[in-house]
Amino acid sequence: MAIDILLVNPVFLSQNEAEKELMNPYFPLGLLYLAAFIREKGFQVEIFDGTFLDGTKDFDDALVRLSPKVVGITAVKPNREMALGLAKKAGSFGAKVILGGPDPTYKPDLYALSPDVDFVVHHEGELTLVELLHFLLKENQDQDLCDIDGIAFVDEQDELIVTPRRSYLLNLDDLPLPARDLIDMDQYLRIWREHNGYASLTISVARGCPYGCEWCQDAVHGTDYRQRSPESVVAEVKALKDIYQIDRLRVVDDVDGIDQEWIESWANAAEAENAVIPFEALNNLERQDIPMLDTRDAL
Repeated sequence: MAIDILLVNPVFLSQNEAEKELMNPYFPLGLLYLAAFIREKGFQVEIFDGTFLDGTKDFDDALVRLSPKVVGITAVKPNREMALGLAKKAGSFGAKVILGGPDPTYKPDLYALSPDVDFVVHHEGELTLVELLHFLLKENQDQDLCDIDGIAFVDEQDELIVTPRRSYLLNLDDLPLPARDLIDMDQYLRIWREHNGYASLTISVARGCPYGCEWCQDAVHGTDYRQRSPESVVAEVKALKDIYQIDRLRVVDDVDGIDQEWIESWANAAEAENAVIPFEALNNLERQDIPMLDTRDAL
């Protein structure tokens, strides 16, 4: 079986004592969005999720079993070393290697200059990855790599090329729902219930953050704040409740709860569709202007 691309989450709980003690693992939502998007465009995609696996031998086994033409690895700073180690393994199997995510967006030069990385996808990856896959899989041989926005690579003259950031997706409702069918959802839910007494899943309702805090790593989704429609969020929440019988949600966007009218619409739609559920979000509670705080009992 040879697939077009294997997307990789380079996180192994077995090698992280702190995370093993907490035991509240969340699946790689960004990869699931990418997988759903490129699958919708006709590419064969699978996900290697290292979360519950023992180590890198499982990655070797996946490379042998799936024979991916391209391997895409997401990276954040704490797993940079692991991501680059898996990149080396993927390259040794003959795959083209792409790195993306928060850390490569912040330091595209560091990753692109690695001898084990062929390309970096910086900032939002859906449209960029599709265009790059068309190039790599010989469907668009006449295209100049420098014309593909949102990538970094070393050219034939050994010069680092970083192309401009691609324009962000404006209508988030156009995105397919995350490809949760490509990972072991049952194991995530079982471990949550065994170690925490309830089951929690992640969801994204917006992209971008307008605040530009100096201490914050350059966000993948930029400063243009965009929200899904309340109706699309409610439909996904209802499906998650029906399919997985979850007890709560974690909203994992850069910032949430900015738009009071949107929050009220979400609350009203959730109540009307029986999609009310406790949730948590990644906001600093010292910000007293977050309208989500006033809606905490309604969702």
